[in-house]
Amino acid sequence: MIKKTIYTTIATLTMAFLLLTQLCGCGGQNNAAESSDPAESAATQSGTGRQDGERFEDVIMIEGMEETVRYEHIINDSIGIEMDYDYESLKRYSESDRERFVSVYDDPEKPKIYLDVTYSAEDADTVAASISKGLSKNYDIIKESFTLDRAGDCIRIDASSGKDNKTPDRLQTAYIIPAADGCRIIRAYYTMESAEGFGRRFSKIANTLVVIDRNA
Repeated sequence: MIKKTIYTTIATLTMAFLLLTQLCGCGGQNNAAESSDPAESAATQSGTGRQDGERFEDVIMIEGMEETVRYEHIINDSIGIEMDYDYESLKRYSESDRERFVSVYDDPEKPKIYLDVTYSAEDADTVAASISKGLSKNYDIIKESFTLDRAGDCIRIDASSGKDNKTPDRLQTAYIIPAADGCRIIRAYYTMESAEGFGRRFSKIANTLVVIDRNA
């Protein structure tokens, strides 16, 4: 009789403890759920997890064939970006207000094939209008909404057709990415002959860009 009473008391206390745990949210499962703070989740999703200078390989399609590309991850908090670039095909020139990646086959003083990444305090629509106006002097441009893999929605401007159906010497593509503090701008420059090669490489690089907070 005494043993039965002890067992009943223990069972009652155990049930009461479990009920109290659920109500106050002290259980292990509740803690795991509560630890997924929205701000923390957003930060995890927006970052890449890679370190500045980290190198890795990826496979992309160029001219219908798979090619192993070697990338280096960079972080520039003056511009407010993280991104990857193809360090075997491009030479990096980094400044506080600009990241430039020039073809290793090009003259860095007068490059024809390169990619620029900059920051503007103006909003994306204003910057896109300015770029469109400048390019429209020599190109029949296509301006459209576009979504980058990591940076999200942006404005893309394609300048691959010259005025009066003339073939331009150099093609251009611009991505204007909205941000809380203005926008980030990617501008790719390449020749007609390199459109399949470097054009594809630049498109892939643009899709690696992540907007981060600027350290002004």
